[in-house]
Amino acid sequence: MKTGKKIRVCGSITKKESLVKIASNVTEHTVVAEADQPYSNYYGRTPDKPEPNSLFLFTERDYTLEEALRFTQNIDICSKNKVNAASAEFQFHNQRYSAIRIRNFPDYQHLKMLQQCYLDQGVQFARKVPLERTALVTVNKCFALKNLGNDIFLDLTEKKEGYILIPKRLDFESFEQLMNKVWNNSDCLFFDAAMGGLIIEGKVEEMVRVYSDKLDIHLLECVKNELLRWL
Repeated sequence: MKTGKKIRVCGSITKKESLVKIASNVTEHTVVAEADQPYSNYYGRTPDKPEPNSLFLFTERDYTLEEALRFTQNIDICSKNKVNAASAEFQFHNQRYSAIRIRNFPDYQHLKMLQQCYLDQGVQFARKVPLERTALVTVNKCFALKNLGNDIFLDLTEKKEGYILIPKRLDFESFEQLMNKVWNNSDCLFFDAAMGGLIIEGKVEEMVRVYSDKLDIHLLECVKNELLRWL
Protein backbone atom coordinates (compact mmCIF):
# COMPACT_ATOMS: atom_id res chain seq x y z
CA MET A 1 0.00 0.00 0.00
CA LYS A 2 1.31 3.41 -0.98
CA THR A 3 2.71 5.60 1.82
CA GLY A 4 0.54 8.65 2.41
CA LYS A 5 -2.57 6.98 1.02
CA LYS A 6 -5.81 7.64 2.87
CA ILE A 7 -8.08 4.64 3.35
CA ARG A 8 -11.39 3.80 4.99
CA VAL A 9 -11.57 0.35 6.54
CA CYS A 10 -13.53 -1.56 9.16
CA GLY A 11 -12.22 -3.53 12.09
CA SER A 12 -12.37 -3.87 15.84
CA ILE A 13 -10.82 -2.66 19.09
CA THR A 14 -10.73 -4.80 22.25
CA LYS A 15 -9.95 -3.24 25.61
CA LYS A 16 -10.88 -3.11 29.26
CA GLU A 17 -13.39 -0.34 29.81
CA SER A 18 -14.36 1.41 33.04
CA LEU A 19 -18.13 1.84 33.09
CA VAL A 20 -20.68 3.90 34.98
CA LYS A 21 -24.43 3.46 34.57
CA ILE A 22 -26.47 6.45 33.39
CA ALA A 23 -29.72 6.70 35.32
CA SER A 24 -31.24 9.98 34.13
CA ASN A 25 -32.64 11.04 30.75
CA VAL A 26 -32.92 7.41 29.60
CA THR A 27 -35.92 5.30 28.63
CA GLU A 28 -37.45 3.30 31.48
CA HIS A 29 -36.37 -0.34 31.74
CA THR A 30 -33.31 0.12 29.53
CA VAL A 31 -29.59 0.06 30.33
CA VAL A 32 -27.19 2.81 29.22
CA ALA A 33 -23.58 3.07 30.41
CA GLU A 34 -20.70 5.44 29.80
CA ALA A 35 -16.96 4.83 29.58
CA ASP A 36 -15.88 7.24 32.32
CA GLN A 37 -12.10 6.65 32.24
CA PRO A 38 -11.01 6.47 28.59
CA TYR A 39 -7.40 5.55 27.89
CA SER A 40 -6.98 4.38 31.50
CA ASN A 41 -3.49 2.99 30.88
CA TYR A 42 -2.23 6.44 30.00
CA TYR A 43 -0.04 6.31 33.11
CA GLY A 44 -2.88 7.35 35.39
CA ARG A 45 -3.67 10.44 33.34
CA THR A 46 -7.20 10.62 32.00
CA PRO A 47 -7.48 13.14 29.14
CA ASP A 48 -10.24 15.71 29.18
CA LYS A 49 -13.29 14.00 27.72
CA PRO A 50 -16.19 15.43 25.79
CA GLU A 51 -19.62 15.48 27.44
CA PRO A 52 -20.68 12.75 27.08
CA ASN A 53 -17.90 10.30 26.24
CA SER A 54 -18.44 6.83 24.72
CA LEU A 55 -22.02 5.72 25.41
CA PHE A 56 -23.21 2.12 25.31
CA LEU A 57 -26.90 1.41 24.67
CA PHE A 58 -27.38 -2.23 25.62
CA THR A 59 -29.58 -4.21 23.25
CA GLU A 60 -31.66 -7.35 23.54
CA ARG A 61 -29.85 -8.98 20.63
CA ASP A 62 -26.64 -8.50 18.70
CA TYR A 63 -26.82 -5.82 16.02
CA THR A 64 -24.15 -5.86 13.35
CA LEU A 65 -21.96 -2.90 12.53
CA GLU A 66 -23.95 -2.41 9.33
CA GLU A 67 -27.21 -2.28 11.30
CA ALA A 68 -25.78 0.11 13.90
CA LEU A 69 -24.58 2.47 11.17
CA ARG A 70 -27.86 2.29 9.26
CA PHE A 71 -30.00 3.00 12.31
CA THR A 72 -27.80 5.91 13.41
CA GLN A 73 -27.52 7.63 10.04
CA ASN A 74 -31.33 7.79 9.94
CA ILE A 75 -31.40 9.92 13.12
CA ASP A 76 -31.20 13.67 12.46
CA ILE A 77 -29.41 14.65 15.67
CA CYS A 78 -26.74 12.05 14.92
CA SER A 79 -26.15 13.01 11.28
CA LYS A 80 -26.00 16.73 12.14
CA ASN A 81 -23.48 16.22 14.95
CA LYS A 82 -21.39 13.61 13.09
CA VAL A 83 -22.07 11.01 15.75
CA ASN A 84 -19.84 7.95 15.49
CA ALA A 85 -21.74 4.67 15.81
CA ALA A 86 -20.42 1.14 16.25
CA SER A 87 -21.53 -2.25 17.51
CA ALA A 88 -20.11 -3.57 20.77
CA GLU A 89 -19.94 -6.78 22.75
CA PHE A 90 -19.28 -6.95 26.51
CA GLN A 91 -18.37 -9.82 28.76
CA PHE A 92 -19.91 -9.85 32.26
CA HIS A 93 -19.96 -12.89 34.56
CA ASN A 94 -18.81 -15.10 31.66
CA GLN A 95 -21.86 -14.00 29.66
CA ARG A 96 -21.85 -11.81 26.56
CA TYR A 97 -24.04 -8.74 26.15
CA SER A 98 -24.51 -6.58 23.07
CA ALA A 99 -24.69 -2.81 22.72
CA ILE A 100 -24.68 0.03 20.22
CA ARG A 101 -21.74 2.33 20.96
CA ILE A 102 -22.15 6.07 20.40
CA ARG A 103 -19.39 8.70 20.38
CA ASN A 104 -19.64 12.46 19.81
CA PHE A 105 -23.23 12.64 21.05
CA PRO A 106 -23.80 16.33 21.91
CA ASP A 107 -25.38 16.10 25.38
CA TYR A 108 -27.05 13.91 28.01
CA GLN A 109 -30.42 15.67 27.81
CA HIS A 110 -31.31 14.08 24.46
CA LEU A 111 -30.45 10.49 25.37
CA LYS A 112 -34.07 9.46 25.81
CA MET A 113 -34.94 10.99 22.44
CA LEU A 114 -32.02 9.10 20.87
CA GLN A 115 -33.29 5.82 22.29
CA GLN A 116 -36.79 6.55 20.98
CA CYS A 117 -35.37 7.09 17.49
CA TYR A 118 -33.79 3.64 17.68
CA LEU A 119 -37.00 2.13 19.06
CA ASP A 120 -38.95 3.63 16.14
CA GLN A 121 -36.65 1.69 13.79
CA GLY A 122 -37.27 -1.59 15.60
CA VAL A 123 -34.22 -1.75 17.87
CA GLN A 124 -34.88 -3.81 21.00
CA PHE A 125 -33.09 -2.63 24.14
CA ALA A 126 -32.06 -4.93 26.96
CA ARG A 127 -34.14 -4.57 30.12
CA LYS A 128 -31.49 -5.85 32.54
CA VAL A 129 -27.70 -6.17 32.31
CA PRO A 130 -25.45 -7.12 35.28
CA LEU A 131 -23.05 -4.23 34.80
CA GLU A 132 -19.59 -4.43 36.34
CA ARG A 133 -17.26 -1.52 37.10
CA THR A 134 -14.71 -2.84 34.60
CA ALA A 135 -15.43 -5.06 31.63
CA LEU A 136 -13.81 -6.41 28.50
CA VAL A 137 -15.42 -4.90 25.41
CA THR A 138 -14.92 -5.39 21.69
CA VAL A 139 -16.10 -2.51 19.51
CA ASN A 140 -16.63 -3.13 15.80
CA LYS A 141 -16.24 0.15 13.92
CA CYS A 142 -15.06 1.95 10.80
CA PHE A 143 -11.75 3.80 10.57
CA ALA A 144 -10.44 6.65 8.41
CA LEU A 145 -6.65 6.19 8.24
CA LYS A 146 -3.54 7.58 6.63
CA ASN A 147 -0.79 5.12 5.79
CA LEU A 148 2.51 6.41 7.22
CA GLY A 149 4.44 3.41 5.90
CA ASN A 150 6.24 0.62 7.74
CA ASP A 151 2.89 -0.86 8.94
CA ILE A 152 1.96 2.33 10.82
CA PHE A 153 -1.29 4.26 10.36
CA LEU A 154 -2.63 7.55 11.69
CA ASP A 155 -6.31 8.00 12.54
CA LEU A 156 -7.74 10.93 10.56
CA THR A 157 -10.77 11.29 12.84
CA GLU A 158 -9.25 10.67 16.26
CA LYS A 159 -6.12 12.83 15.98
CA LYS A 160 -4.42 11.35 19.07
CA GLU A 161 -4.71 7.74 17.91
CA GLY A 162 -2.50 5.63 15.67
CA TYR A 163 -2.26 1.97 14.70
CA ILE A 164 0.63 -0.47 14.38
CA LEU A 165 0.29 -3.76 12.53
CA ILE A 166 1.73 -6.78 14.34
CA PRO A 167 2.48 -10.24 12.92
CA LYS A 168 0.16 -12.39 15.05
CA ARG A 169 -3.10 -12.46 16.97
CA LEU A 170 -2.90 -12.44 20.76
CA ASP A 171 -5.48 -13.33 23.39
CA PHE A 172 -6.20 -10.50 25.80
CA GLU A 173 -4.10 -11.90 28.65
CA SER A 174 -1.08 -12.25 26.35
CA PHE A 175 -1.67 -8.73 25.05
CA GLU A 176 -1.66 -7.30 28.58
CA GLN A 177 1.58 -9.15 29.35
CA LEU A 178 3.14 -7.80 26.16
CA MET A 179 2.14 -4.22 26.91
CA ASN A 180 3.46 -4.42 30.46
CA LYS A 181 6.85 -5.41 29.04
CA VAL A 182 6.75 -2.47 26.62
CA TRP A 183 5.64 0.05 29.25
CA ASN A 184 8.20 -1.11 31.80
CA ASN A 185 11.22 -1.57 29.54
CA SER A 186 11.18 1.18 26.95
CA ASP A 187 11.86 4.89 26.54
CA CYS A 188 8.67 5.47 24.55
CA LEU A 189 6.60 8.42 25.76
CA PHE A 190 3.48 7.80 27.85
CA PHE A 191 0.68 6.17 25.86
CA ASP A 192 -2.39 3.97 26.17
CA ALA A 193 -2.81 0.84 24.08
CA ALA A 194 -5.56 -1.51 22.94
CA MET A 195 -5.59 -4.57 20.69
CA GLY A 196 -7.61 -5.04 17.54
CA GLY A 197 -7.76 -5.86 13.88
CA LEU A 198 -8.22 -4.03 10.57
CA ILE A 199 -9.70 -5.49 7.39
CA ILE A 200 -7.40 -4.15 4.68
CA GLU A 201 -7.94 -5.25 1.07
CA GLY A 202 -9.98 -8.23 2.25
CA LYS A 203 -7.39 -9.47 4.75
CA VAL A 204 -7.50 -9.20 8.55
CA GLU A 205 -4.40 -7.45 9.87
CA GLU A 206 -3.70 -7.66 13.61
CA MET A 207 -2.87 -4.31 15.19
CA VAL A 208 -2.27 -2.31 18.34
CA ARG A 209 -4.04 1.02 18.83
CA VAL A 210 -1.87 3.71 20.45
CA TYR A 211 -3.24 6.84 22.15
CA SER A 212 -1.17 9.81 23.31
CA ASP A 213 -1.45 13.58 23.66
CA LYS A 214 2.02 13.62 22.07
CA LEU A 215 1.26 11.20 19.25
CA ASP A 216 3.59 11.42 16.25
CA ILE A 217 5.50 9.11 13.92
CA HIS A 218 8.46 8.94 16.31
CA LEU A 219 6.31 7.61 19.16
CA LEU A 220 4.59 5.11 16.88
CA GLU A 221 7.93 3.86 15.55
CA CYS A 222 9.25 3.56 19.11
CA VAL A 223 6.23 1.52 20.20
CA LYS A 224 6.43 -0.66 17.10
CA ASN A 225 10.09 -1.50 17.71
CA GLU A 226 9.33 -2.44 21.31
CA LEU A 227 6.32 -4.55 20.34
CA LEU A 228 8.39 -6.54 17.84
CA ARG A 229 11.19 -6.92 20.38
CA TRP A 230 8.90 -8.61 22.90
CA LEU A 231 6.63 -10.58 20.60
